[in-house]
Amino acid sequence: MRKLALALSFVATTALAQQAVQLPTVKAVTTPAADTFRFVSDGPIGPGWTRPDEIARHYFHDDLSALFERTITLQDDIPARTKLQWIFTGPHAGFTVELSSTKVRVVERYYDSMGLYTSGNYPEKIIRDEERQFIGTPRTLTLIADSHLALRILVNGIELLDEPLLFDVTRHQLMYSAPRTEHDIVEGILLQPQIKSATITINPSETHQTMLGFGGSPSIPAYMQLSEEGKREYWALLKRYNLLLSREYPMGSELKPDLSNLDKLSDATPHYYGDNFPNGEMSNFDYSKHILSLGGDVIYEMWSLPPWATEPYKPVKIAAKPEEYARIVVTYCKLAKEKTGAAPIIVGIQNEVEQPPEIFDKMVLALRRELDKAGFTQTKIHMADASYMFYGVQRANELRKDPAVWRAVDYTAVHEYDFQEFISNPELYDDRLAAMHAASAGKDFLATEICFNDPHLQEPSYRIALAAAELYHKNLTQLDAVAIMYCWLLLDIEEPTFGGSRSLMVPDRTHGNLPAASSFELRVLGAYSRHIHKGMKRVGTTSTDPDLLTSAYADATNSTVVILNRSATARSLSIPGNTPWTEVERTSFSEANEVAQTRGELVVQPGEIVVLSTMKIQPIVP
Repeated sequence: MRKLALALSFVATTALAQQAVQLPTVKAVTTPAADTFRFVSDGPIGPGWTRPDEIARHYFHDDLSALFERTITLQDDIPARTKLQWIFTGPHAGFTVELSSTKVRVVERYYDSMGLYTSGNYPEKIIRDEERQFIGTPRTLTLIADSHLALRILVNGIELLDEPLLFDVTRHQLMYSAPRTEHDIVEGILLQPQIKSATITINPSETHQTMLGFGGSPSIPAYMQLSEEGKREYWALLKRYNLLLSREYPMGSELKPDLSNLDKLSDATPHYYGDNFPNGEMSNFDYSKHILSLGGDVIYEMWSLPPWATEPYKPVKIAAKPEEYARIVVTYCKLAKEKTGAAPIIVGIQNEVEQPPEIFDKMVLALRRELDKAGFTQTKIHMADASYMFYGVQRANELRKDPAVWRAVDYTAVHEYDFQEFISNPELYDDRLAAMHAASAGKDFLATEICFNDPHLQEPSYRIALAAAELYHKNLTQLDAVAIMYCWLLLDIEEPTFGGSRSLMVPDRTHGNLPAASSFELRVLGAYSRHIHKGMKRVGTTSTDPDLLTSAYADATNSTVVILNRSATARSLSIPGNTPWTEVERTSFSEANEVAQTRGELVVQPGEIVVLSTMKIQPIVP
């Protein structure tokens, strides 16, 4: 029955999609023109080295932001045998919107690899080709590349197509195709993008969480791939980006009972990602010592336990031996203090491994008892990490059933890979965030692992990175997260999409094994991390525009406000008060945490993140 219902639904939806839309008439446009265009079908061919007998194209010279809205208006009808093509191009891919007298069509294509070649003079693969018919006279064509990772196409103000758009485009042009034997004229204007006004109010008396910091997990084998100069630059980048929480992935299944190979590189438990070389789990006390010297902290959490630390357990196959587990962690803390001068500030129970609730309870109690017995009373405990938010809610609720166990847990924590299900509609994730906030019951929350591992989202675009930024904002303002950590800080890869979505940096073998940003994810996380320092409290903010995502932070001497514009149009900001902002930092497709002048009108472009701060931070580019 369910299959039949789905089939009928599909037929109905398909039939509806084939119905032609009646276009409304439109009033005269009063918006100023940014550019004009004019095509004459029997006019001269394009000058210079061109395609045979092609009508000259019109090239617009406004660079596009990651999110944008553009509209052209037409003074003339589109003749029945012709078409107007609005062509958008970017570094990896592009799309074309084709308007004729009866339909609008969109074609998305990739062109960044010879592996996409099929025919013609250059490689290209079409990944999407959709169209919608209409009745009436098209006079306006509007394209909106929005924060929902979509491309919306409107004719005469009516939305006709709504298609996924994951990649970035930066430039656009018009092409008119028509019989050269006819005298057809099509002309119009490109409208000036509008700027709207908004007000942001900061309320310093409304205080929330105290920040612990930002960071992620280093792959020690990847770090070892860096040259000596590369290692120096890596530490400089971590300092500049304030990514000083090192979430260690320690030795797991290969660990020996005497823990003698905790930091032995050849024994690192491998991670196999595609055809990349393995990135392994292991400790490195020299690395941790360097983090501490920069003012950072170490968070230690085991993943897979060695076989000798597990035992058969019903109804599951195996479970942890809580006492052996506690011995491993406490021994590590002793070695860390001896070799680096400090034990980790936090230890997690276990990463992404499912244990029966009663085993997790025993692991928490055994660890707290043994840490205290060994003198590590200041080392905190966070709950076992789950891969998804809804699993984290379940784990926290289970821990709360035993008051003694719950008292022994200092932080709730979870990975957020289920956000990928909602990436095109982030507000739908809010219910899970609210459930986790309730389950935390007043304990501080750690966002311990964020990245995109869905193969459909492994596109190294700024648009994808901006979706991560919205998740950072939600963590900070809805979950009161005290720490945000990306999955990998550094990953050794050959296949670039793995690095682009899973790691902030990769060793660049084309430049002497120096660390390089793998995508836009580093700059976007940096928009938050660089000016939000350990010890700052989040304070209240309100915005008159729901598409301006704002959060503010302050300590005894400094203040910072982060503003993300997720709309497709620019915003001119007013911020009441007399805060002496000394630094304005901009992050976008074209700006990597660049410091701008503080004077004059403050405008936030579509998809841009602007940071206002009273502290001056070392610039990314010297």
